[in-house]
This record gives sequence, structure tokens and C-alpha cells, in this order.
Amino acid sequence: DQAYIATSSCNPEGNGTPSVSDTDNDGVADENDLFPNDPLRAGESFYPGSDTYGTLAFEDLWPGQGDYDFNDVVVDYQYRMITNASNDVVDIEISYALRAIGGSFKNGLGIELNVPSSAVASVTRNNSLNAGVVTLNANGTEANQTNAVIILFDNAFDVLTNNGTATVNTIVGATPSTVDTAVVSLTFTSAKTVAELGAAPYNPFIFVDQDRGREVHLAGKEPTDLADGNIFGSSDDDSNPGQSRYYVTSSNLPWALNIAQHWDYPSEKEDIVQAYLKFANWAQSGGSNFTDWYLLEQPSYRNGAKIY
Repeated sequence: DQAYIATSSCNPEGNGTPSVSDTDNDGVADENDLFPNDPLRAGESFYPGSDTYGTLAFEDLWPGQGDYDFNDVVVDYQYRMITNASNDVVDIEISYALRAIGGSFKNGLGIELNVPSSAVASVTRNNSLNAGVVTLNANGTEANQTNAVIILFDNAFDVLTNNGTATVNTIVGATPSTVDTAVVSLTFTSAKTVAELGAAPYNPFIFVDQDRGREVHLAGKEPTDLADGNIFGSSDDDSNPGQSRYYVTSSNLPWALNIAQHWDYPSEKEDIVQAYLKFANWAQSGGSNFTDWYLLEQPSYRNGAKIY
């Protein structure tokens, strides 16, 4: 990650001090400015890192616990935040690669930001939304949402096709499908501070099998305006909106994971609790115990025979 300190241009006469070039007059010297001809942009930062992708993994049988293999939607992602001279965010580029579809459901993926929909000037993408279940505003955000919601795809099978199997990239020995990287970018109407945006990865979620109201979020994250609140508290879900408790079982097991690095997900029908032996302890402790439960560097925490 990079941050830039504003540097005043100078052009001294004969005092031996070299001049500092600032072509766009944004207060950042050209040598430190990634966008030397753009007064609105100067630097960049990344999440999880400039050369690192994180992994989002979802169970799509919520509110039931299902087979709990966390491979129904597996997406690697990286955020690139383009910043101005004050280190406020002007644009966000979301690069993602759908790696696995562990079922037959035609799931979609979105991200909610902690700013109003009107704060986004435009959304651009190198893919299209074809399923017909998502309505967009003129600026490219999802319609009928208070906060800005960016839909990355509306049908996972339009992004990652199978090779004659019921699932994609979840069965060991089956012919794998090619994983491609897509990019969705957004530009704000005015630069946003990190405090305004909140912490990446913000609020990612899936919506299940073309049912726009059946959202699955990370544990503790609130649903968007379009979620069906009647589902909370049914089956294995122990959400309590009045207590800001969302998307966990009674023992604090989640339906979605964010791991700030590339992650090896369980094979089809292999319970994550059996594949990652410290996962249940981590989840049930509210994230206090075994915070390294997912690391390759902890081989005793893994059962490799159950991991894709």
C-alpha cells in the first residue's frame, strides 16, 4: 500500500536547490504521483495487498446449515483504491475470480458500500448481468437500495462454466474449469475518506438461486434493503436483527468467510469442520481462538484429504 504526502512545487532561482515538478498542480510531485496529469488522482492502495488476493467463500443453503463445505461460491478478490492528494478514495477497482460453484444454484454476488447510492457517479464492468433479477440505477448501482450496492454477477454459471459435472471445481479428479479474472470499477461523485467507506472488504454477499431476497452475508454483517427479513431466525439461523446479530447459528458458526489471502476450500460434501480442524473452535469463540486456523503453515490444523 502506498500513501503520498503533498509536496509544494518550487522553482528556485540560483540557490542550488532543484525544482520540483507538479504538472497537475495537486500538491504531489510528479515523481511521487501515479497520475501526474490528473489533479483528482495521485496514488493507490490495495486490499488485501498489491500482490495478494483474498478469498470469499459461501454456503448457499442458508438458513439451513447444509453440507457446510463452504464451496458453493468461492471467489478470489482484490480491491484497488485510487486516491487523491489527500489520500481520499476517488475510484475503486474490484478484481475477482470465481473459482468454484459447489452446487446447482444460480447464485449472484454483490458488495454493499457504506455510502449512499447517489455517492457513486458510475460503475463500469467487463461482464454483463443477464439473469434479469437485478435492476440497476442509471449510475450502475443496484436500484431500490439506500446504500451503494455493486452487483459483480447475477448468475455464477455465466462466469464459470462446468465441464459436464454438477458442480464446478469442487470434485477432486474431475476436469477443472478455467478461472478468469473480471473487473468491476466504480467512481465516486466526490472523494471519500476511509472512515466514510469503512473497512474492506466492506459488505460482500451472495443472493441464492435467483431469489434476490435470499442474501447470505459474512457473520455480523447487516442485509441490504432488498433482503427478505422473514427468513431470519428460521431453520439453523440464529439471527436477531434487534440485537444486530446476523448470519450465525446458535453456536456462532457462519455461512460466509473472508480470508485475506488465497485459501484452499473443502472438496464437495466435505464439512469444513472436518477439513479444518480448528475452524469450529475459532468460530464458536467469536474469532478469538485459533486465528490461524486456515494457514498452510499449520498442517496439523488441516485434513488435506478433505480439501480441494
